[in-house]
Amino acid sequence: MDEEFDIREALANGEHLEKILIMAKYDEEVLKKLIELLDDDLWTVAKNALSIIMVIAKTREELYEPLLKKLFALLKKSEAIPLTQEIAKAFGQMAKEKPELVRSMIPVLFANYRIGDEKTRINVGYALEEIAKANPMLMANIARDFANMLSSRNREEKLTALNFIEAMGENSFKYVNPFLPRIINLLHDEDEIVRASAVEALVHLATLNDKLRKVVIKRLEDLNDTSELVNKVVKEGLSRLLLLESHSS
Repeated sequence: MDEEFDIREALANGEHLEKILIMAKYDEEVLKKLIELLDDDLWTVAKNALSIIMVIAKTREELYEPLLKKLFALLKKSEAIPLTQEIAKAFGQMAKEKPELVRSMIPVLFANYRIGDEKTRINVGYALEEIAKANPMLMANIARDFANMLSSRNREEKLTALNFIEAMGENSFKYVNPFLPRIINLLHDEDEIVRASAVEALVHLATLNDKLRKVVIKRLEDLNDTSELVNKVVKEGLSRLLLLESHSS
């Protein structure tokens, strides 16, 4: 019992994590204890336990399936951003290494994003973005939802869709192409925050793709917006893209 208490205390303080990792690799009881501590009331304990478990899971793939439902439950109740980010990273790792497991969870996550309370939406948003980065192909099933969100009257839906699409673009640009016309249309949205966010999204995506970069530079140079916010974002974005162009030419 003393050893178990020591493990929890070390996790709580972020100490001796490498030692605990080695112990868990060779002692099933320690691994079992770490899994139990995912439900600990102290978020630092749960976060550090999860980080160790996910390292072990890379060579123990049988851990992924039972962890998936546990992660979903943890995601919904997490109150601490660092823990939420650790859970989201775990979803991303699974999406890359065990996509068949995560595929069935995508609609569930997205449904919780659409109908959940604010905390649930934020937490699930982190997870969906990590999945989109790690394996954007998994998001194909809900790509139509992203397109609809870009055309929504709701600002938050537009901004969230832009975040998801940016994340998808970081892994493979081909998944972004169908959304580009709608994102470009948002440059003329009535909401200046949406317009500024569309500029930021296009700039980010243009840093990842040479052909799009030239198109975005031309669009931004021709953009005549009355908003100070939008003009500030355009100026910063153009500076960034023109610098990249000068280095690549």
